[in-house]
Amino acid sequence: MKAKGYLYVFGMGMQKAMVYRADFFLGLVSCLFPIVMQVFLWNALYAAGAAEANGYTYEQMMLYTLLAGVTARIVATGFENEVAADIKTGGLNRYLVKPMDHGRYTLAQFLGGKAAGIALLLAVTAAVLAGAAAVFGLAFAPLRLAVYALSLVLALALYFSIFYTIALLAFWLTEIDQLFGTISIVIMVMSGGVFPLDIFGPAAAVLSAVLPFGYTTQFCVNIVSGRLGWGGIGCGLLMQLGWCAVFTGLHTLLWRRGVRRYAAVGG
Repeated sequence: MKAKGYLYVFGMGMQKAMVYRADFFLGLVSCLFPIVMQVFLWNALYAAGAAEANGYTYEQMMLYTLLAGVTARIVATGFENEVAADIKTGGLNRYLVKPMDHGRYTLAQFLGGKAAGIALLLAVTAAVLAGAAAVFGLAFAPLRLAVYALSLVLALALYFSIFYTIALLAFWLTEIDQLFGTISIVIMVMSGGVFPLDIFGPAAAVLSAVLPFGYTTQFCVNIVSGRLGWGGIGCGLLMQLGWCAVFTGLHTLLWRRGVRRYAAVGG
């Protein structure tokens, strides 16, 4: 399929997301509750004397909590259940008989479905940064904000690649829905979407730097907060690109082998 065809799929994804407006806005509002709960939690902990948690001042922790919650929502997926259902029920047939790449089709539809939400969440991010600058007196370098935006693009690509790879396991696993839920929770924690992993010490910081998950949330937030120097930022961007390449190669391999054993029943 030519680029024009994928743009059409992108548009279809946007239309599909906006058809159910109430569900769309409730989904965005729901992400506020975990953030509010964490704000109250950290307020209580710092008030009780848990100040300077492994180098995080109160202001830095509040900024991290707010930005991490929004960033995790920006990169979150949701297409994996549909991919797995298509493989299980035979819905994949309609893609195999058309001149299109299933991965690119899924990516185009995924981005289309998230476009409006991402625009709104970026506005929320701008409001968070403006509020942090006004309330906490924090300053944000324009160049760091630009690199943060770049890291978000790579984080979104990495998150998509991870979950597309997991979704393709449906070629071999009959029931995979529960696996998605479990992995989503694990990745949310390992990505730093709940709290920064380096508060648990050097070992956790090294683990976060080695595994791909931290580069979907924690790395992006630390660019803005100033906890990373430019050398660390450069290495982090390269790690994002490297992990994207790894998972792209992995899901390409899984797709080729999975299609060979796929039984085109139903659909």
